[in-house]
Amino acid sequence: MFKMKFVFPADCVMLMDAAGTRTAEGIEINCIIEAAPGRRLAVNNVPCIPGGNQYTAKVTLKGFKTILSLIDIDTGEREAITVFYLKDAHMTYRFSLDDNIWFFQNIAKNQHIYKSIFEDPYLALLKTMHDRYGTKFHVNIYYQCPEFGGFTLDEFPDKYKSEWIANSHWLLLSFHANANLPDRPYIRGTYEQTKFEHDRIMEQIIRFAGRETFAGPMLTVHWGDATVETVRALRSSGIKGLMGSFRYADPTGVSIKYHLNAEQCAMMNVYGVWYDKAEDVVFFRYGAGMQHGPLDDIAPNFDQFRKTHPLYTFKEMCVHEQYFYPHYVRYMPDYYERFDTAIRWCHEHGYRPAFIKEIIDFDKI
Repeated sequence: MFKMKFVFPADCVMLMDAAGTRTAEGIEINCIIEAAPGRRLAVNNVPCIPGGNQYTAKVTLKGFKTILSLIDIDTGEREAITVFYLKDAHMTYRFSLDDNIWFFQNIAKNQHIYKSIFEDPYLALLKTMHDRYGTKFHVNIYYQCPEFGGFTLDEFPDKYKSEWIANSHWLLLSFHANANLPDRPYIRGTYEQTKFEHDRIMEQIIRFAGRETFAGPMLTVHWGDATVETVRALRSSGIKGLMGSFRYADPTGVSIKYHLNAEQCAMMNVYGVWYDKAEDVVFFRYGAGMQHGPLDDIAPNFDQFRKTHPLYTFKEMCVHEQYFYPHYVRYMPDYYERFDTAIRWCHEHGYRPAFIKEIIDFDKI
């Protein structure tokens, strides 16, 4: 007799409406159990329907967090997993931006000319998209850059603080890395290094943009590969959610998987959101890419991703700041059109903008 186990859902995954049927009480899901034939099983007191080596039981998740308890009625053998229901995540999207520092440098340079941060061309683009679609942008930032004479966030003025706060309902800032180089700065990162670099940026954001503009529990680490000590350092500073691609054996070498193993990455590619109870951190998966390839491929790629990831109905889009600038080696002259195309797809397909902190209550995990 082989050990009975849950096939669906998996332990500590976070489900959205597509995982079942929404009811007045919550969401009804069809649990799938693997066990030897001829057993009498139940999940949360709901008798399982046998079907060879597979059993099913319809169970309603009535709250954010549910323990699913599987029992063999005859032997008393038990197995339990925890699952979460994100009732506000279905058909929502967020737009994150990585590798940001140059627009800060430009505003600081022009602080005696600019009366608004949105006089900067890059931020003006973000505001245009917000005004048009209501899009919410999460901006992951560096502390410093050596380009154009050098710059650090300490040099950014606090004269725009009230404007940052006034726009914090759609524009948030968070840590990304100390600087653009070296690549993969946290793949061998230490606890002390990561905590220092994160907290230094956090303090600067609060200084010049207010605590309201600090994104708080969510961020994306530069290159997305990190030691468990890096993750623990971020968690000690209040970070509870991390974004990545989780391509464990990607041929390009850009896995963006943090410290997760192959099995965990495979699970992320099915469910899209998973709670790492060992480190008390939630991992989120990107949606289809929009930064590479022809502009006309964006909509088909989004359509294909939706078909191949039916359980993951939150959509995360990401672009890097550097591609906005003509002097950059990977400059995209259609940068504006890419934003508009991707965001318009979301709205035409019924997605609404949301920050991750609006679709998950981290404090209830």
